[in-house]
Amino acid sequence: MTIAAIIATVLVGGQFVAPSIATSVLRQRLAKDGRVVRAHVSAFPWVQLLWQHADRVSATMADYRAAPGHIESLLHEVDGIGTVDVSIGVVHTGLLTLHAVTLTKRGDELVGVGTLELSDLQAALPVVRSLTPVRDSNGQVLLRGTASVLGVQASVDVVIAARDGKLMVAPSGLLGAFTTVTLYDDPEIQVQSVTATTVPGGLRFVTRGKLT
Repeated sequence: MTIAAIIATVLVGGQFVAPSIATSVLRQRLAKDGRVVRAHVSAFPWVQLLWQHADRVSATMADYRAAPGHIESLLHEVDGIGTVDVSIGVVHTGLLTLHAVTLTKRGDELVGVGTLELSDLQAALPVVRSLTPVRDSNGQVLLRGTASVLGVQASVDVVIAARDGKLMVAPSGLLGAFTTVTLYDDPEIQVQSVTATTVPGGLRFVTRGKLT
């Protein structure tokens, strides 16, 4: 067998074996934090996997429990992947619980979609009660509720918005200086906008961002 034939055999054989190994590694890694239903890695030619690059990665999970900083770490690793499609039934972030979550990546563009129950959002902002959606415009979502300050009940607006590349939620006005919550902050991923539609008991969010 000539050297060219040996190289060709390695390349062809590797194309069948390497993506399967990468898929197994992906499944094992995701299984540490949740229940994996399906995972798949596609790469042609397969040698790009040696540099942690791939054409497409897809995964479906029943649930995922994100340790602090773990989501950021995973998102950094998709930089070398052309297309990413992830679907998760329930995501527990510690601060909030998201339902029916999807994450897609096309090039440098990221789109995350998930449903947030208003009761969970109110739990993250304990001074605010009875939140109801009011408006969705200019890349931010406005909700209205009531807050008790020094025993006085007052109407207060809560804004969920992309600010300085971060995803923030805060009551408007002076109260926001004390109860602003950062939902997502990563210097390598710029959050560009957030929109929402009303669903029973909560909001369906669409967040768009870009790898920097």
